[in-house]
Amino acid sequence: MILEQNILPFFEWLPIAVLDWIKAVAVLLIAALIFGALFSIIRYGFSGFLVPFYRAVERGIENFTSLSFARTWAIARLTIKESIRRRVLFVFALFMVLLLFAGWFLDPNSEDPAKLYMSFVMGATTILVLLLSLFLSSFSLPTDFKTKTIYSVVTKPVRSSELVFGRVLGIGLIGTIILVLMGFTSYLFVTNGLQHTHILTEKEDLTPVSIEAGTTTDDPKRIIFRGETRLTNGHKHPVIVFADGTVSVGIVNGHTHLVTQEKVGDQTRYTVHASQGTLQARVPVYAKLDFRGADGLDKNKGINVGHEWEYRSYIGGSTKLSEGSYEEAAIFSFDGIREEMFPKEQFRDGLPVEMTLGVFRTHKGDIEKRVTGSLAVRNPVTGLRVDVMTFSTEEFITKALIIPWTFDGTPQIIQRRGRIPTGAAYAFPDDETIRKEKNDPKFVEHNEFDFYKDIVADGRFEIWLQCIDNQQYIGVAQADLYLRANDGSVELNFVKGYFGIWMQMLLVILFGVLFSTFLSGAVAMISTIGIMIAGFSKTFMIEIGLNKVLGGGPFESFYRLIIQQNMVVDLPTSFSTSFIKAADNVFGFFLTLIGQAVPPLSEYAVYDTAVVSGFDIPSSWLLNHGVMTLAYAIPIFIVAYLILSNREVAK
Repeated sequence: MILEQNILPFFEWLPIAVLDWIKAVAVLLIAALIFGALFSIIRYGFSGFLVPFYRAVERGIENFTSLSFARTWAIARLTIKESIRRRVLFVFALFMVLLLFAGWFLDPNSEDPAKLYMSFVMGATTILVLLLSLFLSSFSLPTDFKTKTIYSVVTKPVRSSELVFGRVLGIGLIGTIILVLMGFTSYLFVTNGLQHTHILTEKEDLTPVSIEAGTTTDDPKRIIFRGETRLTNGHKHPVIVFADGTVSVGIVNGHTHLVTQEKVGDQTRYTVHASQGTLQARVPVYAKLDFRGADGLDKNKGINVGHEWEYRSYIGGSTKLSEGSYEEAAIFSFDGIREEMFPKEQFRDGLPVEMTLGVFRTHKGDIEKRVTGSLAVRNPVTGLRVDVMTFSTEEFITKALIIPWTFDGTPQIIQRRGRIPTGAAYAFPDDETIRKEKNDPKFVEHNEFDFYKDIVADGRFEIWLQCIDNQQYIGVAQADLYLRANDGSVELNFVKGYFGIWMQMLLVILFGVLFSTFLSGAVAMISTIGIMIAGFSKTFMIEIGLNKVLGGGPFESFYRLIIQQNMVVDLPTSFSTSFIKAADNVFGFFLTLIGQAVPPLSEYAVYDTAVVSGFDIPSSWLLNHGVMTLAYAIPIFIVAYLILSNREVAK
């Protein structure tokens, strides 16, 4: 799964987020007090502004501390009734129609049908729910003003804060109900669309296997039949039948099947049950990623092969090393790995490793032959490194490998070296430890290793990924290689994914109601769309504001476009250049402020990515983004109240 932005653990993220939030809300409240005082001075003059200003502040505090649930719920019920009269349930009907027609176009014969189906239902749900929230929230209050309904509400003892909160609550409940219906329907659609079985008969599909050398007829694990299932959904499964009656079915398109036998006279009937593992919720254990360069030093980044998307760094392969050069490697350092996490009784074959790699070829070579990589494991305390396996890369396809619990190999004692930002060098293990390990007689005689005894030290170990083929490159990012622990619940993970959509929906409703307090419906909708676009491109906006984008800011980029100047060439020193850069600095300051203020909607897309890719959503993500959504809701609510309370109709 691609993770362009690292999501911090909740308790590591929370103190930083709370401090930033307090600063932002403090600035907002101070600005509100200053503008309120200026407004009172303009209206009442210096001599008489203090009393009305004090009363306005007192009324504002009372509005937030004395919210009436009964009045708020009355506004929410009114909002729900208005939404139903506007036939919002047609959105769910439209979604059902999309699902009916989607069955014609989604191909279950594809290599990864689960990803295809999941991406469709998640994408369709997100678009429809956000559009529904956008329309309802943007036109809610403006419609009340237009139809004069607002006057019958404000004449009753309803506070402005209750009016805003009731509108958000009502629209949120309508959106939540429709989202739940869509989620339930989507899950049924996906599971039914992916479910299938195969036909398997002993006479037509299985071939008897003769007794292999070294085995006996009494061996329960002796293979007696090999074959394939019949073609269904564009694929077949390899099948192996053992003497004890167990049947092994190979994994194809990310799933397998349970096969049972039944004796009917002299014949054996095989029953292939429904597919298993089509939908997954992998629980990955990630590591810290470093790169080892050709100079033998650790660094944060690998080689840049010229791709515009710099998510992955690359390591090169070299079969001929010159004096003083080293093999490049991507080093994944795992921590907290205990035998209880991966017990040998459960993971009998070994430690499960999965990876999704990129490949860059400097020459075609044998185009039918894939680039070859290798995996090695290393003890970070003793420096012991042992090569475990070689494998052929499959670009952008998840590859599953197993590191055996015991393995043979030629041991090496390798020291890692690097430099800290100040330029000082470091090495680990230290030189004394390296000398002791190399002179230890056990090291010379040792060629069989136990993973937990020889490689893991205090829960830490390293996986070294290297490219073997000369002048070819393997690309990797921090989330591309992980250990696969026990899978989570697919159903619960589906709910978590829809919770991510719900949080996006709530933010859209909040901004829609905010803009509707002082703008017409159409303008409020356009303004909310602008916030959504800014939220999905928040990182890019901040990079432009901080002048970190190649080619400069918008004014400089436009100037380069006019004079047809390359982005990497410096502009000539002149007054016009200085003026353009100064204009970009001013524009960038305001753009940075806007970028920091808008919610990071692009971060919520990680839920969609996780569900579609078959990864379990960690609880820390839910906590982080749940608190973040609440943090945005409070100041938006305050601003909406301040605006509505100062409109003539609300007085």
